[in-house]
Amino acid sequence: MRRILLCIIISIGFFSGLRAQQVPIPDNYLINPVIVSPAFSGKYFPFQAYVTHRSEWTGLSGAPVIGNISIDGKLGKKMGIGGNILLNKAGIYRNFTVNLNYAFHLQVAKDHFLSFGITGAFYQNSVDLSDLVVSDPYDPMILNHDKTTESYFNVGASLLYNWKDFNFCIAFPMMINNKSLYSDTLYDNVLTMNRNWMIYGNYSIFLAKDWKLKIDLLFRQAQHMPWTFDISMAVRYADSYWLGVLYRKNNIIGIQVGLAVVKTIVLNYTYEFSGSSMDGKSGGTHEITLGCRIGSPAASKSNSALKINEYDR
Repeated sequence: MRRILLCIIISIGFFSGLRAQQVPIPDNYLINPVIVSPAFSGKYFPFQAYVTHRSEWTGLSGAPVIGNISIDGKLGKKMGIGGNILLNKAGIYRNFTVNLNYAFHLQVAKDHFLSFGITGAFYQNSVDLSDLVVSDPYDPMILNHDKTTESYFNVGASLLYNWKDFNFCIAFPMMINNKSLYSDTLYDNVLTMNRNWMIYGNYSIFLAKDWKLKIDLLFRQAQHMPWTFDISMAVRYADSYWLGVLYRKNNIIGIQVGLAVVKTIVLNYTYEFSGSSMDGKSGGTHEITLGCRIGSPAASKSNSALKINEYDR
């Protein structure tokens, strides 16, 4: 039984990076930072919605597949609300997440703004053993335990500072250390959700008329897990076309390309490949995002209490 259990843990860890303990973040945070922090809710557009599909390590059986829907918008002059749904499936492991977000935006000085965000989240993690091939199908670990599911509620908070074309954010998406219902110490970490925190920042450098260079940094640390780090740079033209590169810890390199049709319909594609031993064994990672932005952020600049800048700066 212990060997079967060990195989389950290794399988989850290999194909999902032990994401049973933290919810994955697709690359769409580069165009929609609400994924990282609820403090961005309603800050830049009266309404926006995004749909993302991500297939990791294509060509490998059981590789992670992620689907994400994100919506946010303004509520009055100083507030924003939104929601996020994410489904992550990797082999025998499945994670379903729903977030409801609220943000309050405050001007503290000329060109200086603070945004406070809170989120309530529902997490459901499951391990499905029905398709697992084992030498002993009557093993107690398998028998009558085809699918094991645990559900949790959690809360999070974040703080965002904005100065002109600079954003800096600290986020705590899971403030409660959820505990597993299982007493088996080899199994109780498979489905639990541990505390984690993130630091995110971006800055746009204007190169010439209609041209700018946008730099994004993301650091993430989960309890009992190695830290991760992303850095990306993208050249943008007239906020309508962009081309960028991304580097993630463990030698993962990504290429990003996108466009915004009349600055309303957004299409973004990211391709990632690894310089590790996975190189050549899969078709890489493909992520595509389709979004819709309604309302002009420039029209909201008349609000003296809250400066609304277009996020793609």
